Amino acid sequence: MKLTTIAGALVAATTLGVSLAVTTPDVAQAKAKSSLAAVPQSLRGTWYHYQEANGYFYESLNLGAKKMTVRNAYDAYGRKHAKKTYTLHVAKDVNKITNGDYITKKTAKWMYAATRKNGYTEIDNWNFGFDSVGHGNYKVSHQTYQGKSVKVLTNKTNYGFTDHFYQTKAQAKFFNPVGALHK
Repeated sequence: MKLTTIAGALVAATTLGVSLAVTTPDVAQAKAKSSLAAVPQSLRGTWYHYQEANGYFYESLNLGAKKMTVRNAYDAYGRKHAKKTYTLHVAKDVNKITNGDYITKKTAKWMYAATRKNGYTEIDNWNFGFDSVGHGNYKVSHQTYQGKSVKVLTNKTNYGFTDHFYQTKAQAKFFNPVGALHK
């Protein structure tokens, strides 16, 4: 009698445990698929990158809560753009954007922001792969400039390059005096 009761309880517990494991939604996965409603506060502001490509110049990146404006930037195809502005839109499924499912004339100036590993925020446009200006994975760190700690915006691009943006043009030139591309 005791063996039958123990076996019945074991079967019931196993069945209940399996059904709970199967029906419980994975909350972390659901959060990772959707995008952010605003660019994180720590990334906002105007940032500068000093570089040399057919002459020395400053690339600027202005991140607001819902907009990104990039000036004097080269895209992945080597074309220089005087100014590009994108507006943030929430994506229910970021994977559909990166697969190219939402590329239309209407979405040409749209961008999304999503959290990634190690504290990075991915900012990219909806025309993924066709317009690479301003895209990448951003994170704020600190460096010492004239004895003081200053914020540095690090951009790890989807193409394997790393760019550093600074809060002033003087800082950008100080940390990259030769204008090395992707320093």
